[in-house]
Amino acid sequence: MMTSGRGFVDGTPLCRCVGRALAVLLVLLLVPKVGASTDAAVSVLYAGSLAAVMENGVGPAFVRATAISYQGEAQGSLGGARMIHDHLRSPDVYISADPLVNQKVLMGPENGNLVRWYMTVAASQLVLGYNPTSKFAAKFGDVRAGKLSWYELLETPGLRFGRGDPSIDPKGYRTLFLFDLAGKFYHRPEIPRLLGEPLNPAQVFPEVVLLARLESGEFDAGIFYKHEAVAHKLPFLTLPPEINLGDPRFAASYAQESYDTKTGEHVIGAPILFTITIPETVHRRAAALAFVKFLLSSDQLLTGFGFSTAAHKVGGDAAQVPQELCDFNTGAFQP
Repeated sequence: MMTSGRGFVDGTPLCRCVGRALAVLLVLLLVPKVGASTDAAVSVLYAGSLAAVMENGVGPAFVRATAISYQGEAQGSLGGARMIHDHLRSPDVYISADPLVNQKVLMGPENGNLVRWYMTVAASQLVLGYNPTSKFAAKFGDVRAGKLSWYELLETPGLRFGRGDPSIDPKGYRTLFLFDLAGKFYHRPEIPRLLGEPLNPAQVFPEVVLLARLESGEFDAGIFYKHEAVAHKLPFLTLPPEINLGDPRFAASYAQESYDTKTGEHVIGAPILFTITIPETVHRRAAALAFVKFLLSSDQLLTGFGFSTAAHKVGGDAAQVPQELCDFNTGAFQP
C-alpha cells in the first residue's frame, strides 16, 4: 500500500506583532492563574475525532503550561457548528475538522457573523482502522503483505464495517469522497457501492460512538483519521494519497467530489485541514487567546499524535484576527 506525504503547506508571513516566543511568554505571565479570577478557564468545542488528542494531550498540556482551567466538548464539526449557530453552545474556542464548516454555518451576516476569521492548525488523512482481535485480523495482515486489497477485504462476508455520519461530521462525507475516488483510482466502479446509501444505518454512527463500537469489537473495521488511530493505539492500514484526502498534490482531484447535507450545506472534497477560531460567543477572551496561542505553538505535540504540520493560514477577514495572533499568520487561506 502507498503512504501519503506529510502534507506541508507553505506561506509568506503577512505581519509581525511580536516574536512568537515572546508572545507565548507574555501569555504565561499575564493570564491570571486558576482561582485568581473566573476568567482563568477556557471552554473549547472541538471536532469529535479530537477527543483523545484534546483530553489526553492538548488539554492537560495547556493546563500545565498556563494554570488555566480547560473544559472540552467533542461534537461532529457540522453538528457543533450548528449548536453554536442555534445558540445551544457558546464556547470560547471552536475547532473544526473542515474549514468549509466555518464558512457554511458560522460566517457571514446570514449566520450572524458568529465567526469572522479562522486559522488552519494541522493536516490529517483518512485510514482504515481495525480491531486487532477481530476474527478477520489475519486478512488485515494479508492486506499489509500485499496479498489482498483493502476494498476486497471489505467485501468479506460477515465483516462489520462502520463510518461517520455525513450529516454532522466531515469525516462522514469525506468517507463518501474516499470511496468514490477509490472507484476511479482502481477502475472499480463497484467500490462506492460497498457503502450503500450515504446514511446507511447499518454503517453510519457518530464519531465517538463508532470508535467505541470498534474498540469493543462490535465492528471489525472503520474509516478514521490517522490521528484518531494513533491517539487510540488502533492498528490501521494507510491508503494511497490519491484517495486519502491527505495530500495537497491531489487537491484538484479531491475537489471533484461533493456532497449536499440534509440541512443544505454543499461541501467539496479538499485536503484535510483542522481550523481554530475564537467565535463571537467568547466569554473569557484572555483565556481563549492563551489557548489558541498554545495550540498554534504545539506542532510537535500534534505530530506526535499523527497529524501533519500545516502553515497557519487565515480564512475569512484577516483584519479581524486578534493582534495577539498576528505573528502566527502565514498568509490567506484559499478554500
